[in-house]
Amino acid sequence: MSELLSDGFIKQLEGIFGPKNVSTDNTTRRTLSADYSWFSPLLKQRVRKAVADIVVWAHSPEQLKQVVELASEARVPLVARGGGTGNYAQCVPLAGGIVVDITRMRRILELDGGHAVVEPGTRLGELKAAAEKMGMTLRVYPSTYLVSTVAGFIEGGSGGVGSVEYGRLWDDNVDGVKLVGPNLDETLIQGKALEGVIHSAGTTGLITEVRLPLAPKRELSGIVVGFSGLKEALSFALRLASAPHIHKRVLSLYEPAVARYFEGSVRDRVLRGRMDVFQAFEDSYVLIAILDASAQEEASKMLPAGDTVGVEWLGGDEAEMLSDYTFNHTTLWATKQKSVTWQHAFFHPQRVAEQTFAIKEKYGDRILMHYEFIKKGGVILPAGLPIVFYEDPQELLEMLGYMKAQGIAVENIHSYHLEDRLDAQKIESIRGLKRLSDPKNILNPGKLKGY
Repeated sequence: MSELLSDGFIKQLEGIFGPKNVSTDNTTRRTLSADYSWFSPLLKQRVRKAVADIVVWAHSPEQLKQVVELASEARVPLVARGGGTGNYAQCVPLAGGIVVDITRMRRILELDGGHAVVEPGTRLGELKAAAEKMGMTLRVYPSTYLVSTVAGFIEGGSGGVGSVEYGRLWDDNVDGVKLVGPNLDETLIQGKALEGVIHSAGTTGLITEVRLPLAPKRELSGIVVGFSGLKEALSFALRLASAPHIHKRVLSLYEPAVARYFEGSVRDRVLRGRMDVFQAFEDSYVLIAILDASAQEEASKMLPAGDTVGVEWLGGDEAEMLSDYTFNHTTLWATKQKSVTWQHAFFHPQRVAEQTFAIKEKYGDRILMHYEFIKKGGVILPAGLPIVFYEDPQELLEMLGYMKAQGIAVENIHSYHLEDRLDAQKIESIRGLKRLSDPKNILNPGKLKGY
């Protein structure tokens, strides 16, 4: 236990949260100090000893204000935690201190035809279900939406389901947040200033409220297509992703053999007998897309008949369940094997086949390609989230270096430093807000270099 967290300090926390909402239990502290950073063996090793000294459960914005003030006065590190589904040690307390669990702050405050206002611990799945009862839905959400919280996604995510249509969080997919920090009294952050909050890992403040734009709910169809070759698959995927009249939720592409890792997944039980959809294409490049059901005929006409080895359409709930095989759920199912991780890269849309062949020539089946097509700054890009087999974890950094040499934009998912994933402009926005909000650097110290 840190010397800073004296009996008197703990009593002060109990005065804010109540004794039942304050814990120094070893198992609780370790459990709520971890996330999915174990996906990376390098990151897992770097954060394995990082454990909170104490955990508290917040129920109101006022409690968040009070704990920020108390921690700032005592110079005790403070880290906010949502569902814990992040991959970058976002909520891991590198310097110990206090972890504030926000999952009990889950009220939906407003829900109208085009917007939602919610507390930070609201599960994205709960918000999605509530919005859909009103004929609306979330624009963008991670494949882990059933567990992920709204604030956790904003502070640690970037995109997901819906990004092929609406872009990433920075692309007007957050209307505003209320933020409290040592020098911020629940300030409303909007517009360009949101760059200081999105993917900031809580280094600039604790979110007390989130405002999100919604999209019309549509009837969906899912399509699983097998292609005989990579170039043909990529060509179709880019044309479908760029088709202006077809509303899309997901567009994913996998090289042969990736789909075999889907067996035994959670959705395997939910989809019951439909896993044969993937099994039939295990020797093919497999494309998964979730589309507006009204576009099914148009999308079918776009398929190059000579290059496809089979097509399967799914409707209703089964269509939406396909999202459980996309983004980092693909990684999750593959990690049932030993020595498996992933990488994150953005391919050039006109050079993606060339860049892929260079990777495969060097690494062969040690890298199994998985692409998610997303809109970034208004441009459709193939984002690579390949499954990677390694012997020595240090090889992973060599792989990143090789990809970069091929003109591929890479993000170092094996680092908890924000600078290794965000561009200079976004980092400066975060640092600018940090200087204003948290001059003592008590908020998630260590995630920004030099702090």
